Amino acid sequence: MRGVLIAALLFLTSCDERGSQVWDASLPWSVKEFHTQNAVRFSEAVHKATNGQLTIKIHPGGSLGLKGPGSLRALSEGIVDMAEMPAFQQVGAEPLLGLDSLPFLVRDHNELALLYAIMKPRLETVFAKNNIKIIYMVPWPTQNIYARKKIESLADMQGTSIRTYDKNTSELMKRLGLTPIQMPSGDVVSALASNVVDAVMTSTTTGAAQHYWDFLSHIHRTNHVWISNFMAVNLDSWNALPERTKRTIEKTATTLEPQFWDVSKADDMDKLKLLVENGITVVEPSPEMMANMQALARPMWIDYATRVGDDAKAIINQFLIETGRAPL
Repeated sequence: MRGVLIAALLFLTSCDERGSQVWDASLPWSVKEFHTQNAVRFSEAVHKATNGQLTIKIHPGGSLGLKGPGSLRALSEGIVDMAEMPAFQQVGAEPLLGLDSLPFLVRDHNELALLYAIMKPRLETVFAKNNIKIIYMVPWPTQNIYARKKIESLADMQGTSIRTYDKNTSELMKRLGLTPIQMPSGDVVSALASNVVDAVMTSTTTGAAQHYWDFLSHIHRTNHVWISNFMAVNLDSWNALPERTKRTIEKTATTLEPQFWDVSKADDMDKLKLLVENGITVVEPSPEMMANMQALARPMWIDYATRVGDDAKAIINQFLIETGRAPL
């Protein structure tokens, strides 16, 4: 009986005075990041479209204790109703979530959309197995290599210590002859200030937010990996909603997701302009340098497919064929 009463009290705390549902959504990004602003916009649109029957409270900056890694588990267990998480940070639990961040596999936004369409049925199964439903996915802007000097060839990169953010990017940098040091974004500025690293891989969004112009002089537009964020909801919270509300949320997400992708693209160019205004020099790598990096990356696709299994290999091969490249 006591357990039933506790469950009832927990349910009541997730409802407002009119009986509408209230979800807490955790985001690791600051309130100024465009991903957070997208989430606020989505929350407002859902609240309006459901006539106030669902309120999504956005908690930015990891204020609920979720910084990115571990979000899959927390969401699965219902510690929060909703969370936005970088896919690559969840690969310890679900390796398939690292597929889209394989180095040089995806070359532009159109290819990323194609890969996501190919992967989506399998991704939905993976998330459902973890008691989670995908609401929408938005990529970060293209990734770059920031450095203290201009890099014109692989030889110029040899031995340079560089901040990386996962196993894939660390392995790529090793193959390119650099010394990778894996660390979260929040530790990068202090690492630059103390000369622990001499280069950083990340987006223009992060580079501008952390004032990389105080430490680095060049940004190289390598576009070597893609990072995707998933906004997702705990399935128990989802299943507690009326069917009409579910349909409204799905419709809202379908409408806004392409607009959020456009926000990401625009943010890349806006932040690149800001970096330039503060003294950062933009470098477009030569075709020869890009070809050399891509050649060193392809074996990583094979290693990944072998490690993760048939699903990963099938997705990669379908994607390669549809983008005019040889399958594995």
